[in-house]
Amino acid sequence: MERDFEKSLCLGTGITFVFMLLFISVPNGVILIALYRNPVRCLRKTFLVFLAFIAAMDLFVGIVVCSGEAVMRFLCAFGEGNIPKDGDIVIVLEYIGINSSILLVTAMSVDRFVSVVCPHFYIGKVQPRKLILCNTIIVVFSTIFASLQLSGISLDIYRLIDVHLHTTFPLVTTALAYFGIFLRLKKRARVDLQRQSSMPCNPTLQDMRRVNIAKKEQKFAITCFLILIFLIISLIPYFVAILVDANCYDCRGQKWLFVLRESSVAFLFVNSFVNPFLTTFRINELKQSVTKVFWRRNQDNIADWGIFSCKTLQEMSVLCDCIIMILRKVDFWFC
Repeated sequence: MERDFEKSLCLGTGITFVFMLLFISVPNGVILIALYRNPVRCLRKTFLVFLAFIAAMDLFVGIVVCSGEAVMRFLCAFGEGNIPKDGDIVIVLEYIGINSSILLVTAMSVDRFVSVVCPHFYIGKVQPRKLILCNTIIVVFSTIFASLQLSGISLDIYRLIDVHLHTTFPLVTTALAYFGIFLRLKKRARVDLQRQSSMPCNPTLQDMRRVNIAKKEQKFAITCFLILIFLIISLIPYFVAILVDANCYDCRGQKWLFVLRESSVAFLFVNSFVNPFLTTFRINELKQSVTKVFWRRNQDNIADWGIFSCKTLQEMSVLCDCIIMILRKVDFWFC
């Protein structure tokens, strides 16, 4: 393949990764700051523990992976470097971010399944601390698995294990989880309809609370499902390129396949950009946290600046009066 064509492709994808660095890091940083400040105590909810870990991994993808990819591709475009390949440090970091996100979304789907199907068990047994430990184990496992590329293992065997572990298993698990959630919600809606028909016109406080909890669980499940959908959408072009490269021997070395494969690598991180906006607009507690942390802080800064300006103007007015009095006395003495 022509070196000039490879350099132009490296330059284009490098610029793309620079924009991805900004578009991914800023919104996910905002989400993490809002969750850390926690003004509405939303982090106490177990579901938002998963959102915090996903935002942290997306921030890792934005700051570390995208910056590393951009540097390597600029070196390829302007120097003697090559496009990153399996076994390079940048690709290992990329595997850590992508595999962690896939397994975290899978664990979140199972979490939603348990909360919908077994609500009493979930409330009594599942706590934020346990979920933090579980998510930490997932990230550590993904880091160890990605680091196996540096141990000299056969990359063909590694890719085979990776495909089944981070594609087949998550797809089957999430499909079963959401199928169970769908059946449970459908059955619950039928029971709620029967209760409403036999219930008096004025529902009790307990009935209203139960309805609100059911609506919130349904909203969380739909949000988790949307995160999964965007993750799958971001993975489809990459796996299509990999399958074509593996099965179409005549296509290997073609420019269009090379462009498709390298473009799909940048497309892998689209979900990291979409996730913070999706979760903020879907989860009211998170939206309130972001608003209180940043909007009210700006309002306080404006108010403080207004008070400072008023005090400064008053001090300047007093200073001007003193200067005028001194000038009058000096003028009187000389006269």
